Amino acid sequence: MLLIHGEADNNSGTFPIQSERLYMAVTGHGGTVRYVTLPHEAHGYVARESVLHVAAEMLNWMDEHVKQAKPRPAPTSAGNGVGR
Repeated sequence: MLLIHGEADNNSGTFPIQSERLYMAVTGHGGTVRYVTLPHEAHGYVARESVLHVAAEMLNWMDEHVKQAKPRPAPTSAGNGVGR
């Protein structure tokens, strides 16, 4: 999971502490997560540096975790939800 958050986000539904807590929860359970904060950015990113940073983070994440991902084993017929 890639979490990107503006450090100065003033949206009452998305304070930075929520992303920090999600990051800690995912890492605590052994998940793969990267948390990036963008200084001086609010809920929408406007600085050229921030927009380019977001693009670079997403491209790097996709290259590392999607393009190079190992295939998942096929689900067994018991428990895959088919026919329910």
